[in-house]
Amino acid sequence: MFKILFICTANICRTPIAKYYLRDKVEKSGLSGKIEVDSAGTWARGGQSAAENSIAVCKENKLDASEHTSTGITAAIMNDSDLILCMSIQHKLDLVSIFPQHADKIFLLKEYSNETPEKRLSIPDPYGRKIEVYREVFREIASEIDRFFPEIKRLVSNGAVAFSDQGKRA
Repeated sequence: MFKILFICTANICRTPIAKYYLRDKVEKSGLSGKIEVDSAGTWARGGQSAAENSIAVCKENKLDASEHTSTGITAAIMNDSDLILCMSIQHKLDLVSIFPQHADKIFLLKEYSNETPEKRLSIPDPYGRKIEVYREVFREIASEIDRFFPEIKRLVSNGAVAFSDQGKRA
Protein backbone atom coordinates (compact mmCIF):
# COMPACT_ATOMS: atom_id res chain seq x y z
CA MET A 1 0.00 0.00 0.00
CA PHE A 2 1.42 3.37 -1.04
CA LYS A 3 0.63 6.00 1.60
CA ILE A 4 0.26 9.68 0.71
CA LEU A 5 0.09 12.21 3.54
CA PHE A 6 -1.03 15.85 3.23
CA ILE A 7 0.32 18.36 5.79
CA CYS A 8 -0.93 21.78 6.84
CA THR A 9 -1.01 23.65 10.15
CA ALA A 10 -4.12 22.60 12.09
CA ASN A 11 -5.35 19.83 9.76
CA ILE A 12 -8.79 21.43 9.54
CA CYS A 13 -8.85 23.62 6.37
CA ARG A 14 -6.55 22.72 3.47
CA THR A 15 -5.59 19.13 4.19
CA PRO A 16 -9.15 17.80 4.61
CA ILE A 17 -9.91 19.21 1.14
CA ALA A 18 -6.82 17.56 -0.33
CA LYS A 19 -7.40 14.27 1.49
CA TYR A 20 -11.01 13.81 0.40
CA TYR A 21 -10.37 15.06 -3.14
CA LEU A 22 -7.50 12.61 -3.68
CA ARG A 23 -9.36 9.75 -1.96
CA ASP A 24 -12.21 10.28 -4.42
CA LYS A 25 -9.82 10.17 -7.39
CA VAL A 26 -8.15 7.03 -6.02
CA GLU A 27 -11.51 5.32 -5.56
CA LYS A 28 -12.79 6.30 -9.01
CA SER A 29 -9.53 5.01 -10.54
CA GLY A 30 -9.92 1.61 -8.88
CA LEU A 31 -6.76 2.06 -6.80
CA SER A 32 -8.31 1.95 -3.32
CA GLY A 33 -6.36 -1.17 -2.42
CA LYS A 34 -3.08 0.30 -3.63
CA ILE A 35 -3.09 3.93 -2.42
CA GLU A 36 -4.00 5.21 1.03
CA VAL A 37 -4.50 8.95 1.63
CA ASP A 38 -4.42 10.72 4.98
CA SER A 39 -3.59 14.09 6.50
CA ALA A 40 -2.06 15.66 9.59
CA GLY A 41 -1.06 19.05 10.93
CA THR A 42 2.16 20.51 12.28
CA TRP A 43 0.23 22.28 15.04
CA ALA A 44 -2.97 20.23 15.06
CA ARG A 45 -4.94 19.62 18.21
CA GLY A 46 -6.22 16.11 17.68
CA GLY A 47 -9.92 15.42 17.36
CA GLN A 48 -11.14 18.67 15.80
CA SER A 49 -13.63 18.60 12.93
CA ALA A 50 -12.76 20.12 9.59
CA ALA A 51 -13.54 23.82 9.28
CA GLU A 52 -17.17 24.48 8.41
CA ASN A 53 -16.21 26.11 5.10
CA SER A 54 -13.90 23.21 4.18
CA ILE A 55 -16.79 20.80 4.72
CA ALA A 56 -19.06 23.11 2.68
CA VAL A 57 -16.75 23.38 -0.35
CA CYS A 58 -16.17 19.65 -0.29
CA LYS A 59 -19.94 19.11 -0.26
CA GLU A 60 -20.33 21.52 -3.20
CA ASN A 61 -17.95 19.21 -5.06
CA LYS A 62 -19.74 16.00 -4.02
CA LEU A 63 -17.18 15.08 -1.35
CA ASP A 64 -18.03 14.30 2.26
CA ALA A 65 -15.51 15.70 4.74
CA SER A 66 -17.95 15.71 7.66
CA GLU A 67 -16.25 12.76 9.40
CA HIS A 68 -12.79 14.35 9.34
CA THR A 69 -10.96 14.71 12.64
CA SER A 70 -7.65 16.49 12.96
CA THR A 71 -4.43 14.66 13.74
CA GLY A 72 -1.07 16.03 14.80
CA ILE A 73 2.04 14.82 13.01
CA THR A 74 4.00 12.09 14.79
CA ALA A 75 7.13 10.08 14.08
CA ALA A 76 4.96 7.01 13.49
CA ILE A 77 2.88 8.81 10.86
CA MET A 78 6.05 10.05 9.16
CA ASN A 79 7.54 6.55 9.17
CA ASP A 80 4.37 5.05 7.67
CA SER A 81 4.08 7.61 4.85
CA ASP A 82 5.68 7.15 1.42
CA LEU A 83 4.96 10.63 0.06
CA ILE A 84 4.38 13.72 2.20
CA LEU A 85 2.86 16.76 0.48
CA CYS A 86 2.96 20.06 2.39
CA MET A 87 0.70 23.03 1.82
CA SER A 88 3.33 25.67 2.63
CA ILE A 89 7.05 26.21 2.55
CA GLN A 90 7.07 26.56 6.35
CA HIS A 91 5.43 23.14 6.78
CA LYS A 92 8.11 21.56 4.61
CA LEU A 93 10.93 23.34 6.46
CA ASP A 94 9.50 22.30 9.83
CA LEU A 95 9.17 18.64 8.83
CA VAL A 96 12.63 18.46 7.26
CA SER A 97 14.08 20.03 10.42
CA ILE A 98 12.26 17.69 12.83
CA PHE A 99 12.43 14.56 10.65
CA PRO A 100 15.58 14.93 8.52
CA GLN A 101 15.64 11.18 7.86
CA HIS A 102 12.45 11.64 5.80
CA ALA A 103 13.60 14.67 3.76
CA ASP A 104 13.62 12.65 0.52
CA LYS A 105 9.87 12.08 0.67
CA ILE A 106 8.75 15.57 1.79
CA PHE A 107 7.57 17.95 -0.93
CA LEU A 108 5.36 20.96 -1.37
CA LEU A 109 2.09 20.05 -3.06
CA LYS A 110 2.96 22.48 -5.86
CA GLU A 111 6.48 21.18 -6.43
CA TYR A 112 5.88 17.43 -6.51
CA SER A 113 6.49 16.03 -9.99
CA ASN A 114 6.38 19.54 -11.43
CA GLU A 115 8.97 20.60 -14.00
CA THR A 116 7.99 24.28 -13.78
CA PRO A 117 6.51 25.07 -10.37
CA GLU A 118 4.82 28.42 -9.90
CA LYS A 119 6.60 31.27 -8.16
CA ARG A 120 4.06 31.04 -5.32
CA LEU A 121 4.63 27.54 -3.97
CA SER A 122 2.45 27.73 -0.86
CA ILE A 123 -1.29 27.14 -0.79
CA PRO A 124 -2.76 30.03 1.25
CA ASP A 125 -4.44 29.22 4.57
CA PRO A 126 -8.13 30.16 4.32
CA TYR A 127 -8.74 29.88 8.08
CA GLY A 128 -11.26 32.47 9.25
CA ARG A 129 -11.89 33.76 5.74
CA LYS A 130 -15.07 33.81 3.64
CA ILE A 131 -16.23 30.76 1.74
CA GLU A 132 -15.08 32.29 -1.57
CA VAL A 133 -11.49 31.98 -0.33
CA TYR A 134 -12.10 28.32 0.53
CA ARG A 135 -13.49 27.79 -2.97
CA GLU A 136 -10.33 29.24 -4.49
CA VAL A 137 -8.16 27.07 -2.23
CA PHE A 138 -10.23 24.03 -3.27
CA ARG A 139 -9.68 24.85 -6.96
CA GLU A 140 -5.95 25.33 -6.40
CA ILE A 141 -5.56 22.05 -4.49
CA ALA A 142 -7.70 20.13 -7.00
CA SER A 143 -5.69 21.53 -9.90
CA GLU A 144 -2.40 20.39 -8.33
CA ILE A 145 -3.74 16.92 -7.56
CA ASP A 146 -5.17 16.62 -11.08
CA ARG A 147 -1.76 17.60 -12.46
CA PHE A 148 0.27 14.88 -10.73
CA PHE A 149 -2.33 12.13 -10.28
CA PRO A 150 -1.77 10.52 -13.71
CA GLU A 151 1.88 9.97 -12.78
CA ILE A 152 0.97 8.45 -9.42
CA LYS A 153 -1.67 6.27 -11.06
CA ARG A 154 0.79 5.07 -13.71
CA LEU A 155 3.52 4.30 -11.21
CA VAL A 156 1.24 2.47 -8.78
CA SER A 157 -0.43 0.54 -11.61
CA ASN A 158 3.03 -0.54 -12.80
CA GLY A 159 3.81 -1.91 -9.35
CA ALA A 160 6.00 0.87 -7.99
CA VAL A 161 6.44 0.48 -4.25
CA ALA A 162 7.90 3.90 -3.49
CA PHE A 163 8.43 6.80 -5.82
CA SER A 164 9.13 9.84 -3.69
CA ASP A 165 12.27 10.28 -5.75
CA GLN A 166 10.06 11.09 -8.76
CA GLY A 167 9.28 14.55 -7.35
CA LYS A 168 11.20 17.70 -8.07
CA ARG A 169 12.85 19.34 -5.08
CA ALA A 170 12.75 23.06 -4.40
